[in-house]
Amino acid sequence: MIDTSNLLLHAKWLHGNMVLWATKHSKRVHVNDWKPLLFTWHKPSFYGTMLDVDDDQNVYLNAGEAFDLFNRYPDFFLTKDNWEDDSWTFVNEANDVFRLMKKDKVTPDYEAWKTGLWSWRTNGERIESAWLNEALSTLPHDGSTYMPSNFNKDRMKGIPRQIISALNHLNEEEWLIRIGWRKDPKPFDIIFELSEPANDGEGNEDIWKLHVILQEKEDGIAVPYLGKSTLLPEEWKPFREMLDSDIELVTKLISWLKPNARKEIRNEITEKEAWDFLTLKSDLLRQIGLNVVLPAWWQTVQELQPKVKAKIKTKSQQSGGAPSFLGLNAIMQFDWRMSTGDEELTEEEFRKLVDGSRRLVRRNGQWYRVDPEWMKQVRHLIKNVDRTGIQLKDVLEQHLLNMETNPADEGLEGIESEGPMLDMEWDEPLNAWMDQLTEIKTLPIESKAQNLIGTLRDYQKTGSSWMYFLREFGLGGCLADDMGLGKTVQTIDYFLKVKEKEKQEGTFLLVCPTSVIGNWQKELQNFSPTLSVGLHYGGNRKKGDQFTEWYKKFDVVITSYTTCQLDFNEMSETYWEAIVLDEAQNIKNSYTKQSRSIRRLNGRHKIALTGTPVENRLLELWAIFDFLNPGYLGSEPSFQKKFVVPVEKDNDTFRLQQLKQLVQPFLLRRTKMDPAVQLNLPEKQEIKEYCPLSKEQASLYERLVQDTFEQLEKVTGMQRRGLLLAMLGKLKQICDHPALYTKNDKLGKLEDQSVKFAKTIELIDAILEKDEKCLIFTQFIFMGELIKKYVEKKFGRSVLFLHGSLSKQKRDQMIESFQDGEHPIFILSLKAGGTGLNLTEANHVIHYDRWWNPAVENQATDRAHRIGQKKFVTVHKMITLGTLEEKIDMMLESKKELSEKVIQSENWITELSTDELKDLFTLRKEWVES
Repeated sequence: MIDTSNLLLHAKWLHGNMVLWATKHSKRVHVNDWKPLLFTWHKPSFYGTMLDVDDDQNVYLNAGEAFDLFNRYPDFFLTKDNWEDDSWTFVNEANDVFRLMKKDKVTPDYEAWKTGLWSWRTNGERIESAWLNEALSTLPHDGSTYMPSNFNKDRMKGIPRQIISALNHLNEEEWLIRIGWRKDPKPFDIIFELSEPANDGEGNEDIWKLHVILQEKEDGIAVPYLGKSTLLPEEWKPFREMLDSDIELVTKLISWLKPNARKEIRNEITEKEAWDFLTLKSDLLRQIGLNVVLPAWWQTVQELQPKVKAKIKTKSQQSGGAPSFLGLNAIMQFDWRMSTGDEELTEEEFRKLVDGSRRLVRRNGQWYRVDPEWMKQVRHLIKNVDRTGIQLKDVLEQHLLNMETNPADEGLEGIESEGPMLDMEWDEPLNAWMDQLTEIKTLPIESKAQNLIGTLRDYQKTGSSWMYFLREFGLGGCLADDMGLGKTVQTIDYFLKVKEKEKQEGTFLLVCPTSVIGNWQKELQNFSPTLSVGLHYGGNRKKGDQFTEWYKKFDVVITSYTTCQLDFNEMSETYWEAIVLDEAQNIKNSYTKQSRSIRRLNGRHKIALTGTPVENRLLELWAIFDFLNPGYLGSEPSFQKKFVVPVEKDNDTFRLQQLKQLVQPFLLRRTKMDPAVQLNLPEKQEIKEYCPLSKEQASLYERLVQDTFEQLEKVTGMQRRGLLLAMLGKLKQICDHPALYTKNDKLGKLEDQSVKFAKTIELIDAILEKDEKCLIFTQFIFMGELIKKYVEKKFGRSVLFLHGSLSKQKRDQMIESFQDGEHPIFILSLKAGGTGLNLTEANHVIHYDRWWNPAVENQATDRAHRIGQKKFVTVHKMITLGTLEEKIDMMLESKKELSEKVIQSENWITELSTDELKDLFTLRKEWVES
């Protein structure tokens, strides 16, 4: 039993809540020591079990709950003595008002209500107490002893001004009846019943009816109300004046329902009036206590948001042939259609619905609401599309992504994203064409060109046929076959097909790295002697008008990326029959002058050749596609927002899949492992050659890491990135050889200073002993020179070294010399010799230092492992143990799947935290030479 002696209850009205707490001897009492009995009869809080209690043991009640508590608290153990004096005032006020309520001396305040406020009166006097006004306003309307059962204060509180104005003519008693505080003395209810139009085919489809019915409360007898002439049963006649007053009130609220000259309320109304009644006026009538009957379907009526369709029509080049258009920006012909569910509207029905102001429509016996804002947006969509047209790229994007087109997306301009979407349908020729575009197996494969010398493998015929197929429709394509699969011969076959099929006199432009110009000259001479080839390169190249006269003499003009940029005026003023970029990753950095210049060249058709369309970042793919099909992937900022950020930063697989679907028709990639290729190449074995650091290397390595991390603590942003990238390059140098880092090229005890260097010399020794040949790739020219000098001195054999500073003539001589078997060792800088070369005489590839992009290393390997290779190829990857080389190699292996999706560069290292960087760069000393 709770001891209530000396218990003192406190109450305070605070911020719209009644706060209760208890004390004993001036100390707070835990709520569980007094709450159970105080709330034992308090139903609103479910007898005290559902209360808000704070950490100070305060109980919070709203005003209505407090009013109920103060009139029901258990006085068998709580009396005035248990309440603090000011708190007892709240109890007294509640008790006094409750006694007046039982005597019908409490009413809502009519005068206050007419001013837009809500308050209460007792004995005709306005209640000034804020908490009591709030209490009476929040009491339950459940027919309890507090409130009349018909009263619903919520429907009258905050009522529209038009109702207040309409009720102003009532006296207070009439008003109390209207709000349900007083019982309506009339023996009948007034019912307003809305009926939908008859669907009888006799012109009544737009006529709605609003019937007024008087229905007896007891027996349910109904009498139609026709106006002043309505005949009322004898017992109803005393209430005629009240009925007329109610009808007058209704006509004030519904202006379009005013009675005619004969004082009759019309019962035929328009669709616009019916919509007004359904959505607004019926609620107003309910608010003043009148009954409303609406069609049963109104509660579940669906909103009509029809699908907007554009039915694409294409012209065929010939009867039953392929569709005729040119380029992704080609404007397509179409007809407008609209569908509701499974039903398609005719053009006439569609225009009538779009251009009209309908709010309700009936389709196949079912009613729908028409959202005016939605139809406004549909009209906006149609207007914009009629103005701008639908381009092939819009149709293609919808087809590839299997989704409706939002005109707010780049391409079609239009309304906000939540508006109507444009659905497209296409005819059979276009549908068949898109199947060919997206599924290479359905493409008609042609035999090789008549003038091509030699044979083509089946997959190579597919490649050249694919390029020519895209050309017919003005679409650029990227042939992204693995290195060594013959992109060169496929392109030459394409050149010949164009000449033979189209009888074109125009000139093809071939842009490639300087290192492979000679290779292209020889391949064109070998495979297509009928094509005349001009070389635009070197100090004696033609300029201005001389260039214009000169290039027309040739079928193919070859130039380098650098020359093309330097001679942009000549190149851009020429309309080329086709523009082919070999090693197209050379334009990957979209912001460079070279990339911008190349992308602005003009030609009927554009082709990109590359084994790695994405080397480091997705923006590289955008740059290539901006050359091939300008605008297809949107602007660079929109592409970055839509794909680059979600994929590269958030690993958004959905966006990645979308991008793959968009580029797939214009990117043909086959690998050496593809069953369709069937190269029958000899096997390739990759061996990781692990090498510990020498003591000298370890000392340099640790000192550099320590010094850099001390500086990192003092810088942020770009300075931090710069320091990290600088350290990364220097650590690579140390891992290669201390002489590379210190720039000491004395040929002393080089093998003693670097195990990696010593092991490489051992490999070269074994290769020479077997009379085999090898390629050695390094990122550093100094390192290449060091290896060259040392090998030549140690073995007495001349060594080739190809790097970027050599002339084209010198490079061509080196390649020919190596392929002719004159030199067994060929050192190449990764940047200058990693792409485009055919060096199948080598059956060993040594990657002396690691590149953090596997695709770049694979390209370099494919200089030897390609068509024409007859020997088993061994790839040696030199890795220093315990260093960042080993750790990054492990990370690349563990994330191989991810790196294949979005191939990463070393820039990602700069985004790591300091702790992650320390873990990556800290040397593991157990692998240092003892």
